Amino acid sequence: MAVGALFLLVFLRESTRALVVRASGGSAADVVLWPLGSLQGIDPAPGWLAALLSAAVGTAVSAVAFAAMGIALGMVTGDWIGAGLPDPISASWLSNPHVWWIDALWITHWTGAQLALLALLPMLPLDGGRAMEAFILRRRGEYETPRIAAVATLATASTAGLVAIVRDFSTLLTVAIACAGFAAFVLWRLRAGDSVAAARPSWMAVHDDAQEREVAAEREQAERERQALAVEDRAVDAILEKIAREGADRLSATERATLARATERRRGRSQS
Repeated sequence: MAVGALFLLVFLRESTRALVVRASGGSAADVVLWPLGSLQGIDPAPGWLAALLSAAVGTAVSAVAFAAMGIALGMVTGDWIGAGLPDPISASWLSNPHVWWIDALWITHWTGAQLALLALLPMLPLDGGRAMEAFILRRRGEYETPRIAAVATLATASTAGLVAIVRDFSTLLTVAIACAGFAAFVLWRLRAGDSVAAARPSWMAVHDDAQEREVAAEREQAERERQALAVEDRAVDAILEKIAREGADRLSATERATLARATERRRGRSQS
């Protein structure tokens, strides 16, 4: 019953998320069902608001399902605390005899409560981690967001793992280990350059060593030219100060040549 309830709840969450993402301009060609959420196949539209909306869908679906099943169990059993608001850590409510379909509904309700609470943790790829990623995207941009979110996930997973070991929460420990592995894999891909390669258009060729050396030489040449122009600008400033003090007839041949080169360069820049 618990496995069936978990599949039903995850299917409901991820199918609704796919519909919302597609309606908001994103893409959802396929949906991979995992207890931790859809790891691939759903790509929100660009922007942090679209990413936040995608993360909030799962929480909203869980809240609606929790309220509906809690009200139904409370009305049927009359036990609004134990049945309608189950303890997400203990399943002792099942120790009392009930009709099988009430047990099945309670297990679905209890599993949904656990899934919703775990999904709120700020760890990738949980909904809480995706929401954290959206806020990081707003502040730091697309380039730095994956690395910062992965590092934050590792820190949170370490803390959650310690709490799970001390309090003997096996489910939380399993989720923390899974999220830490996911974050470590993201960091490994970033270090390996896979994220850059995936973002490169297919028509853009990868530079070989000779091309890299050529680009480096061009950069060095541009830097030398910039420094030479800076030296020339300082010399022109000194010449202009001399003209202001002593007059143009006191300039030497070298100073006149420097001033002429600078004048031609600036004329060429203005024409271009």
